[in-house]
Amino acid sequence: MKISEFSFKAEFSLTVILLIFAACSKNDNPEPSPVIRSFYPTFGLVGSSVAIYGDQFIPTVPPEKGVGPFTNTSIVAFNGTVAEAEYVYQDSIGKQHIYPTKVPAGATSGKITVTANGKTVSSLDDFIVCVPIYLPNVEVTSVPASGAWGHDVAIDSEGSLYVTQDNRIVRITPDGNLHILWSSSVWGEMPLGIVVDANGNVFATIYSSYILKISADGKATILAGSAESGDVDGQGASARFNFPYGIAVDNDGNVYVADTFNHKIRKITPDGTVSTLAGSTSGYKDGTGTNAQFGSPWDVATDGEGNVYVTDGVRIRKITSDGQVSTVAGSTPGYLDGTTANARFGQLEGIAIDTAGNLYVCDVDNTMLRYLVVRRIAPDGYVVTVAGSTSGQLDGPGSVAKFDRVTGISMISNGTFYIAQSDDGPIRKIVIN
Repeated sequence: MKISEFSFKAEFSLTVILLIFAACSKNDNPEPSPVIRSFYPTFGLVGSSVAIYGDQFIPTVPPEKGVGPFTNTSIVAFNGTVAEAEYVYQDSIGKQHIYPTKVPAGATSGKITVTANGKTVSSLDDFIVCVPIYLPNVEVTSVPASGAWGHDVAIDSEGSLYVTQDNRIVRITPDGNLHILWSSSVWGEMPLGIVVDANGNVFATIYSSYILKISADGKATILAGSAESGDVDGQGASARFNFPYGIAVDNDGNVYVADTFNHKIRKITPDGTVSTLAGSTSGYKDGTGTNAQFGSPWDVATDGEGNVYVTDGVRIRKITSDGQVSTVAGSTPGYLDGTTANARFGQLEGIAIDTAGNLYVCDVDNTMLRYLVVRRIAPDGYVVTVAGSTSGQLDGPGSVAKFDRVTGISMISNGTFYIAQSDDGPIRKIVIN
């Protein structure tokens, strides 16, 4: 009996020890908590994509299984609203990121949270959900002509469209017929920006170093520049450009070019004389002539008073006829409609101006396909979104329409303009009723 009692006590003690050991072992090796180190981009529209960087969103994957994508099992939320988050990727040192994570409908600005292994962690910084202020009564349609896509678009007094494509310039008549106006078999000789003057002359920037003129009778000549890039003012072929892109013409026949890699705005008189209107080295500085700085001037537009407007990264700049440069709107990257003092832009490309002084710009911040929109800056200093949201191809009201990549814009009249999409999307027509 004593032996049995001793055995029972021993077995009981052993069981208790094993339970304590098991509990300690479990506490010594808890399930790891997820970690959010950062996310990018830091702002976006509903439906745009975000990458979340960190660790332990899913259990660590053995290196031999590669970098992914692996099915995401964690729960992601934007300020409490659960998001669609499909995949997790893991790099060579075991760090993970979730992508794509779609900003969900109903989300508001605030922290991003990830829940995994029964534990929830929060980002240090807020994600900003951008809410556009849409201009009412806007309708977007597609131009039906076959092959009607391009880098930039211009329109003449008869309603024909002129479009720059990879190695050619095409004209699309009002009845939808497409005609090749100019083409090149030289590698790299790509037309980019385009404009038509009141006399029917077509001007185009050719990658990466000269300005083409096609007269109304179809004769093509080089207005300024040559096959050699550089940064030289001068007459005709002696002038040099370095990736000229946007182009505009004023009422006197002067041509203005955004010389992107030279960070300058160049002026070309009708006889081909090239001068620097404004700009010098890379930067963002208002001032006069070469004392001013541009970061990445992309497109230009002229009004009837001798002013030139420039899209420059996240800013819209104005140059008066005497070379005075000022900033109309924009400062740090973002997406915010409202007053010009507060408005933010992503990556500005095409620009146009109507007779009422409204500026229209293509905001193509397609980082993670965040947004591709057309926005308006009114003379009273208020910025709104005309049309577009996240990437896609969809006609309809401005707040519903989607674009692939909006790069060029041309006005036909107040309230009607055309948009070029460089990613093989059709030319789009926007009407403000």
